[in-house]
Amino acid sequence: MGDLRIVHPITVPSGRVPATDVVPALQGLVNAVVAAAEANGTRDGKSISCRKGCGACCRQLVPVSRTEGERLLALVKTLPGERRERLGERFAAAEAIIGQAGLADHAGRSDRELSLAYFALGIPCPFLDDESCSIHPDRPLVCREYLVTSPAELCAGPSQEGVTPVAVPKVSMAARGLQGESDDWFPLALLMKWGKTRPRSDRRRTGPEWVQSFLKNIAAK
Repeated sequence: MGDLRIVHPITVPSGRVPATDVVPALQGLVNAVVAAAEANGTRDGKSISCRKGCGACCRQLVPVSRTEGERLLALVKTLPGERRERLGERFAAAEAIIGQAGLADHAGRSDRELSLAYFALGIPCPFLDDESCSIHPDRPLVCREYLVTSPAELCAGPSQEGVTPVAVPKVSMAARGLQGESDDWFPLALLMKWGKTRPRSDRRRTGPEWVQSFLKNIAAK
């Protein structure tokens, strides 16, 4: 991938499973890519400034694929009732703000325009607790790819001026369309709204077939 050489073992179910069952394998692959990119930066004398408790980036637009969305919905169902209720309130508040701003539909806007408009709303990710990710092991693929080497305080700037992200190949984009849709993504903050209207699918493939589709999507991006 670019100048990165990634050697990473992948373990997936051999039988026919829904795409959500291979998400842990995709997370591991993205982690390996990020680790290689971080090592490259370290050799160049750069160090990651991201730390637990620094949640400015958790107010950015987080594009989530259908497969990841289904996995996250299943995760939410396993949480204690009180926490699910609190999350529901947070998602409802975020949904209202996004709707009032006219950003619920991302069609017709460039990625940059949409991202800046969304960030300006200052909506914390519903999964953010005390400026830290409460689902860190299960966080979306794109969240794993975002690391910076610039001073942490710059990340809160409205235009992100001076922020220096680590050059990480955007492997997460390969999860879009994994189940056949052309560009199936939505903002993480609209997870609950999406869950109510998402098209249902019982499509199953073997674990290796899902991974091969993901790798083909990487090559096509």
